[in-house]
Amino acid sequence: MFKILWPAWLTWRRPWVWLLAFGVVWWVSLWYQLDRSVLTRVPILDEAFYLERGADIAAGQVLPDQPFVMSPLYEYLVALTGGGRQVYATGMREGPPAVGLRICQLACWFGILWLLWFTGRQLLPRWAAMLPPLIFALYQPGAIYTTTTLVEIVLTFLVTAFLSLLVGRERNRMGVRIPVLAGLLLGLATLLRTSSLVLLVPAWLACGGLTRGRKQTLIVTSIALALLVPIVLFNSIKAGHLTGVSHNGGLNLYIGNGPEATGYFVVFAGFDFQEDPAGVNFLSSRLGRPVAGVSEADRIWTSWAWQSMSERPLRALLLWLKKVWLHFVSWEISQVTPLAAWSRDGPVLRLMFVPFGVISALGLAGLLLVGWHQRSLRLWLVALAMLVAGQSLFFVVSRYRLVLVPLLCLFAAAGISTLVRLRGERLLVACSLLVLAVLFVQPWGLDRVRAQWRALDMCNEAVRWERLTSEPGSEQAARLYETALEIDPTQIIAYQGLARVFNSQGLVEEAADILADGILRVPYSNVLERDLIYHLLAQGKVVAAIPRLAAYLDQHPTDGDMHHNYIVALAQSGRFEAAMAEARNFIDRQPGDPRGYIDLGILLARTGHQAEAHEVFLAGLERHPDHEGLLHNLELLEDRTH
Repeated sequence: MFKILWPAWLTWRRPWVWLLAFGVVWWVSLWYQLDRSVLTRVPILDEAFYLERGADIAAGQVLPDQPFVMSPLYEYLVALTGGGRQVYATGMREGPPAVGLRICQLACWFGILWLLWFTGRQLLPRWAAMLPPLIFALYQPGAIYTTTTLVEIVLTFLVTAFLSLLVGRERNRMGVRIPVLAGLLLGLATLLRTSSLVLLVPAWLACGGLTRGRKQTLIVTSIALALLVPIVLFNSIKAGHLTGVSHNGGLNLYIGNGPEATGYFVVFAGFDFQEDPAGVNFLSSRLGRPVAGVSEADRIWTSWAWQSMSERPLRALLLWLKKVWLHFVSWEISQVTPLAAWSRDGPVLRLMFVPFGVISALGLAGLLLVGWHQRSLRLWLVALAMLVAGQSLFFVVSRYRLVLVPLLCLFAAAGISTLVRLRGERLLVACSLLVLAVLFVQPWGLDRVRAQWRALDMCNEAVRWERLTSEPGSEQAARLYETALEIDPTQIIAYQGLARVFNSQGLVEEAADILADGILRVPYSNVLERDLIYHLLAQGKVVAAIPRLAAYLDQHPTDGDMHHNYIVALAQSGRFEAAMAEARNFIDRQPGDPRGYIDLGILLARTGHQAEAHEVFLAGLERHPDHEGLLHNLELLEDRTH
């Protein structure tokens, strides 16, 4: 009985058993430390999206009411493993974390280690087989992304498993089972991130293509694409036209290639990525008309991106080359979660001391030394090249680079094992290549950008503290926002956040002052101007808001919200003639916005011009049939006149 419960292969005399036990104890310690951290208690951006969708699925809404915006597969994994059920309207985690999701992602992390060891034994000298999993295990962001509710660690496991499955397989002995499994892994990876489909290229090479391995090639391709068909059909039916797996590709393409593109993630002033992940509301405001859902938004973003690229093709090419370089730069580009803050709340993370720059430099050196010369590593080299080329169409952040880390770990181990064997001039050449690789991964010329991102990291954490809705949380959020502004005084998010905190503390004048200060310091500060106007209106300071509204509308004449606020403010100050003139101007400029007709009709009715008000409401209904606001006001007017 004891042998059944404790099999012979599970013995303490095996080193890997000790390593596994240490790993489990380490992870339990990390979870214990992080359970109290604001970084895990308050998810934001992509994490919040997946947790909310997981909660919706668990509650019975199996399919969304619109096409899939982000990864279709991951939200079901979150729901299946219990994630999201304890994230309520406050945006905070209530109760213990989702153990099932943690165990699933931890299994993927351990699975990557095992796959790297397994592949290393096939491709490297026996003593070097432990280097790839060891390097990956000591990479701190790998553990951080395992703890977060993001697709990264699951995607990295699937891609690593896909490549490991194909390594060392002879084409004439591959059979059917291996291509089927490879197709399944690739299809699942594509459902997590669509750019993974570029891995069809190394799959075709491994299978022999349509000449020597037609059967295997077709199996891999058809299985991978077959997994995408249900999602594509669902999205296409919802959108009313043929569309893709997810609807954030156009936005990501624009972020990476639009006029504002820098190669990194770009924050658009006035764009709420958490509440409006596809940018529907943002585009509606920018275009001055309603955008009909995520599918139309995706088409608009895509067309704008291609327009920018076609108008300036040289810039697009240079930007793509910059993004290729950024995939290997040593700087950790955080985006969704502030990577530097995690080791403060989880001190055991400090044991993971290998930075990305070391992995990248060693990996590139190994790639140059043995990548193409060693036939068994060519598949991984092609996969690395395709992933970097495909992802460089969009933008670069650390979590997107995680899928490259196992490949770089393997090349790093190959390079180290080669350096150990070399002597004389060949060793000198190899060391020269390593020096070149180290120089290549340095963040040359990025000091200013890195400072901006340090400030953004602080804002990211400050938002989480702000949502704790407690006095210590507000104070910590205010300190982080203030520090962010010291580092980068052009951070719009920091001014907005600090004003929110001051308002929550009852410091109304201080909130107005910080917004006014931001307007002076930040170029193109129309978002802060809007916030200050809303702040003044909320405080009843209509007279102070009116000149700001007029100046704002001179610069942004298509902003319907501000037009409406200007009309209301003029009326509240007793300037009815000016308010009616502005309402007519609103209708002329934006006839597609029914608020212009409503505002003018109400003003006419209040000033005793009921007949004219009646005509305005009817004119509005001709353009906007069955609009509830117009119908309601017309009914009230008719009740009063009869």
